[in-house]
Amino acid sequence: MMDYKGCKCASCHKVLKEGDDIVICPECGAPYHRECYVTEGRCVFSAKHGKGFEYVPPEAKPDVNANGPVCPVCHAQNPPDTLFCERCGQPMRGGVPPQAAQSSPQYAEPGMGGTGMPGGFGGPGAQYATGDVMTQLHLAKEYDGISTQDWMKYIGNSAPYYLYQFQRMDESGRKTSFCWSALFIPEFYFFYRKMWGWGALALAVSLIVSIPSLLSLMAALGIATALPLSASALSTLITVCGLLNWGVRIASCLFGFYLFRQSAARRMRAMKDSSTDDDRYRTELERRGGPSRVAVVLVGVLLVVCSFAFSAWIGPDRLMSAFYLY
Repeated sequence: MMDYKGCKCASCHKVLKEGDDIVICPECGAPYHRECYVTEGRCVFSAKHGKGFEYVPPEAKPDVNANGPVCPVCHAQNPPDTLFCERCGQPMRGGVPPQAAQSSPQYAEPGMGGTGMPGGFGGPGAQYATGDVMTQLHLAKEYDGISTQDWMKYIGNSAPYYLYQFQRMDESGRKTSFCWSALFIPEFYFFYRKMWGWGALALAVSLIVSIPSLLSLMAALGIATALPLSASALSTLITVCGLLNWGVRIASCLFGFYLFRQSAARRMRAMKDSSTDDDRYRTELERRGGPSRVAVVLVGVLLVVCSFAFSAWIGPDRLMSAFYLY
């Protein structure tokens, strides 16, 4: 029987010790604390079962987690120098290695505008020590046939967090994750990450679902509309559009990382096919990769212009009435 002491539980990632109640997945052989396995309700590698997958334990190592930080979200204990929780991906602020902090002040800032919100907008571009990132986050050498180094050049400042999400997708066999920026402002997120088609779709949905509310406002101000809708029908339409809006936001949140991964992989392959050598290809990755703040500004300006145009159309007197109504 294989000795799993010194290996990590496949669920909580704590090192299995002598005396722990250990259970083994009968399909792939992955080890768990019994309590962790019962909590999960299944093997975390279940998506790979039946495909020839067999759990191969890493070389036994000492329990480096003994004095490591505890994740504030899922409460899993992590290695002392980890950048993100190994179970849920929450940034671990206290886990940045000194050498990484010196070379990249925003190494653990994969959030929106440096606020710490994971998965969305990031601050200025930063340089990464690729070897440190791969070691700290336990990343693979490539994703979708593209090397991790090339992914980091293309993604930019938030590369460690995005690659960590890719790794979790591959390990679990799922396409879903949580991209909070895509939940609250999906149109801005998609345009920021240069996903033009998805950004246009999210923006169109955002504008369309606001139409019933505008019609309701116009009716309250006494402005005739071409749509003969009763108050109850308009109220129902507003509710349906609200549900549709949140449905799009939730879908964007769950599939934001996956959609970015697919879109980015297609663009990177196209760049590689059109490049004559590796140096030119990597130059193109840096030039055409990264986020687009200009696109975010343009979308914001468009929405402001639409708002001002509507205000000018209804007139200042009716605009003041609208303020009193709402």
